[in-house]
Amino acid sequence: MSSGMKLYPAVDIHGGTAVRLFKGEYAKVTDFGDPVELALGYVSRGARRLHVVDLDGARTGSPANREAVVEITRKCGVPVQVGGGIRTADDVEWMLSAGVARAVLGTTALLDPAATIEVARSFPGSVAISLDYKGNAACLEGGTPSLCVSGWEEDASVDLREAVEMYNEVPLAALVVTAIDRDGTMEGPDTVGLRYVLEVSGHPVILAGGVRDVSDLKDLAAISVGGKGVAGVISGRAIANGSLSLEEAVKVCEE
Repeated sequence: MSSGMKLYPAVDIHGGTAVRLFKGEYAKVTDFGDPVELALGYVSRGARRLHVVDLDGARTGSPANREAVVEITRKCGVPVQVGGGIRTADDVEWMLSAGVARAVLGTTALLDPAATIEVARSFPGSVAISLDYKGNAACLEGGTPSLCVSGWEEDASVDLREAVEMYNEVPLAALVVTAIDRDGTMEGPDTVGLRYVLEVSGHPVILAGGVRDVSDLKDLAAISVGGKGVAGVISGRAIANGSLSLEEAVKVCEE
């Protein structure tokens, strides 16, 4: 098993509340209370970094939960990776100046690649892009899954392979790759899609979607494609509901 796979407990914020969606559907929401308290609880149990998403910002394009994001960043004392509603260079600069360790661009990365590349070059190593896809059967058939934008509510006109390769020479911190069909389901991660991305990506790959227990983390840590492994794993529902022990997960991933 390879070492150094980083764990990112997820804090998704909708209407000022920490939630988990089921396959990105806003009508299927589980409430996990105050996002700052949830984040602080993760850190107190050993989390060394966090992944925070402004779900309202992701849908509308305008950050809606910045107050909670800033409070998490200031109080938790660990690197915080933030996505949702970050569309412009000004948004990125604001986030970084507020203490966020890494800004994640999703919709803009697919709808305006030129602007995204310029932003990434302006803040090298501090910008990641999020590639959120549906379906993995296409991978097995020599095709490529479809990507989604605007809070996963719209289809993008670019496919997964094209998006990955488009950014290979750009100074990104990472690719955050989410299997929408697995997100919030606790049905296990999409290792087919993961291997597909590792094969074509020149950047560290952080996986999200479907993680349910420690065995999944061990399986992910053992994956290697062309000498490249998984750089990080995002887990939301499994940690929030206690089916995945955060303490044990940190140990498995990083020790």
